[in-house]
Amino acid sequence: MKKELNLSPRKLFWQLATLLGIVILFISPLSSSVQEFGMKHGVEVSITVAAVEAKEIYPMFTCPCCGQPLNKEKPCCGSMTQMIDYIDQKVSTGANKDDVILATAQEFGLERLADESERSALREKLLANAPKDAPKVTTPEVKRDLGTVSLKKGIVTTKFVIKNEGKSDLIVDKLSSSCGCTSASLVYQGKEGPRFYMAGHGHESPDPNWKVAIAPGGEAQVKVYYDPTVHPDLTGAVTREVSIHSNDPVDFETKLTITLSQEK
Repeated sequence: MKKELNLSPRKLFWQLATLLGIVILFISPLSSSVQEFGMKHGVEVSITVAAVEAKEIYPMFTCPCCGQPLNKEKPCCGSMTQMIDYIDQKVSTGANKDDVILATAQEFGLERLADESERSALREKLLANAPKDAPKVTTPEVKRDLGTVSLKKGIVTTKFVIKNEGKSDLIVDKLSSSCGCTSASLVYQGKEGPRFYMAGHGHESPDPNWKVAIAPGGEAQVKVYYDPTVHPDLTGAVTREVSIHSNDPVDFETKLTITLSQEK
């Protein structure tokens, strides 16, 4: 005579939860789903998932000011501190390592990843996952020589054209520069937006809600300002960069370069 298998719903739940818990040790994205499942049934589900530590992420990125790996104990400038604080914030949310790396690269630029192979791998992943109707930023010209710039004559400016060759709106929500002597603004439909400077170097940040939507086929201009009085003792060759931050899923940071020769 066969013995009937009689399991209570609670006992059956725990057996299923135990099995899923083992799987989750290797597949962390399922953790939140299982915890929600347990909450709905009035049972606390304990799940162990290895959390990333911020100190693992710091050396993977470099400071835009000096190019050195991030060092929380000895930050070289406000820009490094800003990057470190951003990583700390992302880690505190419980995000996994890949998500923290991606978010940091999107916020501060793919070039901030120290390892070239990691930059290439991330870019290939972004290309593979980009939607077909994504916006696409293009720049007919990415480098311009301003010639000789005199300290006595002060600020000089130039403009670069950017285009949206994608199939949905290109949202530009931030610009940044590689030095306090250089700033930039976006000019769209004849209206100039706020000027953006190098982060963490004493300039007030523009409204964090500022953004401009460039329609498919549309174009805008990036106006670059160079102020030689910021470095009055500097003479000779100078190279500076300005970055455009947008919702292009692959080229979310587009770099523009100016070169010049500064004289007193």
